[in-house]
Amino acid sequence: MIYRFRITCEEHDGFLREIEIQPNQTFLDFHHILLDSSELLHCDRASFFMTDKKYKKDKEISLKAEKRQVRKYDEDLDQVVTESLSLPLMKNEKLKHYIEDPHQKMIYEFIGRDVFSFHIELFKICPSDGNASFPRCIKRVAELPKKVEQPAPVAGTPAIHKVVIPKIPLPRIEAIVKFDDIVIDEHELAEIENELSELIEEPAAEPVYISQESESAGNDDFLYGGEEETEEDEPLDHIEDYEDIENLDKRISGFERDSDDY
Repeated sequence: MIYRFRITCEEHDGFLREIEIQPNQTFLDFHHILLDSSELLHCDRASFFMTDKKYKKDKEISLKAEKRQVRKYDEDLDQVVTESLSLPLMKNEKLKHYIEDPHQKMIYEFIGRDVFSFHIELFKICPSDGNASFPRCIKRVAELPKKVEQPAPVAGTPAIHKVVIPKIPLPRIEAIVKFDDIVIDEHELAEIENELSELIEEPAAEPVYISQESESAGNDDFLYGGEEETEEDEPLDHIEDYEDIENLDKRISGFERDSDDY
């Protein structure tokens, strides 16, 4: 029997590999076929993680010997304790001891010059034809981007030296401007002081304030209480002194009216 895995990359959606491997082969064999099919080199660290259906990490199988701090519940102490555990190594662990689901999922992390994370899913278990060698890559789509390496210098090529321009210090201000050489004209200063003293001693003209009430009173001839003299009204006689009403009416109105007007 052989396992057929589908591998995708989290950082690059178009990347796809399908790999066949036997259950008795180790995770180190799986590691090498992943590197070859993806053209990955310079591996510093690498690990497989067994996960659940949502790719939540659980057990780790490491390429190199490492230790991890693990927190777990101790029944004897009835509390959570932290222990230092050595991780299982790829060269010692076989795939069949970790495959518990016909659609088992894993994560493979590659840490080197580049860093990649791959999702691995078991999607088929089938019999082997007996002639092929395993592990092998049966499907390959797209490539991973590679960092551009700087070309190594060719032997015999003269090195290019940088031209260093020396910095010339700026002259100090004291050397450029000497305040002791300034000549003071005492005659000119005396004239300026005289002009300033005349401006200070000259009394300022007092402002003339015009009352708004007086101004409006002078312009309004009909304002009550104004200074303009008005003719006093002739005192009226008492109405009882007149026996003739018509004469009274003429006296007050100043013109004659017909009797029909009443």
